[in-house]
Amino acid sequence: MPRLLPRLARHLAPAALLLGLACQPPAAPLVYCPWEEGLTLTFEDPSWPQPQRSTNRLQVRVAKAAIAPGPPGLIQVDLTSLQGQQPITLRQQEGGVSLVTDQGQVLSVILPAGFPTTAAWTDRGIEFRVLGRAAWEGASLLPATADPVGIWVEARPAHGPRRRTLYLPNLGEVESREERGGAWVTVHRLVACGFTSLPAIKRP
Repeated sequence: MPRLLPRLARHLAPAALLLGLACQPPAAPLVYCPWEEGLTLTFEDPSWPQPQRSTNRLQVRVAKAAIAPGPPGLIQVDLTSLQGQQPITLRQQEGGVSLVTDQGQVLSVILPAGFPTTAAWTDRGIEFRVLGRAAWEGASLLPATADPVGIWVEARPAHGPRRRTLYLPNLGEVESREERGGAWVTVHRLVACGFTSLPAIKRP
């Protein structure tokens, strides 16, 4: 019997390790939208010539998010351009992101729950599908802590050009391309990223 104990221990150790891994809670899904208060993203349309490209820039700033550990469920975002400022409310849940009213009514589904495992969906007559993962070419402007690998999604409307958008974790859309004359033209691209004010709470 004593000789069997070391052999038995060798067989049981891997099984115990697998059991321990199985008992761990599943990892929380990544959030593919901006959610940290004060985070400000600036976009421009590279297909425009200068100076229109700079003057028509769009600024996206996280104005308010629920104070709680981890990414919040409701996120107030301010969109600012030369035409003025427009506040919108985003709701993120189980990897999905929706545009909602102040009362919580869904206006549009940007990304479905379960994204990117949910690889195809339809919203307002537009068909969406996940194309795959890719590292963003403009990642050099991101902070060192940002994940440069995101998910490309293609939108196919019933009428009009197809559009492909790259979403990065904790940032959301960083680049969009539109099909024009058989080529893919970048029409929306992140050109600046930073904090205009400190977050109300530092979340992990």
